[in-house]
Amino acid sequence: MEQVEIQSAPELIARKFRSALSICLIILGKRGSGKTDLALLIAETLQELGIIEHFATNIKVLGAPFQIDQIDNLRFLEEWAKTGRGRKLFIFDEIGKSIRRRTPMSALNIQMIDNLQILRKYKLSLVIIAPAEKYVDNAVLGTDILDARIVKPNNKNPKVAVWEDLDEDEQVRLWDIPATKIIFDSYDTAEFTKEPKGLKTLFKEEDKNLLWKWSAEDQTIESLGMHRETFNQKVKKYVKQCLEIDRQSSK
Repeated sequence: MEQVEIQSAPELIARKFRSALSICLIILGKRGSGKTDLALLIAETLQELGIIEHFATNIKVLGAPFQIDQIDNLRFLEEWAKTGRGRKLFIFDEIGKSIRRRTPMSALNIQMIDNLQILRKYKLSLVIIAPAEKYVDNAVLGTDILDARIVKPNNKNPKVAVWEDLDEDEQVRLWDIPATKIIFDSYDTAEFTKEPKGLKTLFKEEDKNLLWKWSAEDQTIESLGMHRETFNQKVKKYVKQCLEIDRQSSK
């Protein structure tokens, strides 16, 4: 693998994400090495340069200069990826807790891995974070899914990393990586599940349960973990169905 030294992490990020409509990279490193900070810096860089328009993550973001949607389950990620135009980026923190190497046949493992390539057809890029490869299902680490790998070798110096471009067979040493402006909860567990948690099953249709939470229990769209455009589509669909039933009954 060819080794090159470069100091500008944002320059390298921009070059990689401009090379294709969908990029998948993994960030590896010990606790405290700055993995989450770097992942959010990638989002910040791509937004500032106008390379990607829509962003979401299972990280608890406390403040950001642009909109970052909170998504903590596979169903909402699929809906978000398929909704709207333009390129999208999802930052998947603590992927080792959700797609574990020791449970390769779990429902989430199988469905998430199967859907990774499908979701990328919707111009979805992925930045996934884990302490080490040994915690992640092998299927996620294959070159048919991954385009690049970033290793944070030193938890005492979060400003350094090694970038491995799996497409170009190139290894780049990154120095003086700037901190992100995005504020996040570093103590959050960043959970990610197959289905939404905490929804009452008052109705057989999951969409109706979501609408009930929003309308009858005053839950916000954000607390439901949904993208606003996706939620608006569900509301319009349900209103149309109700109006059609009313129209038919009034004939």
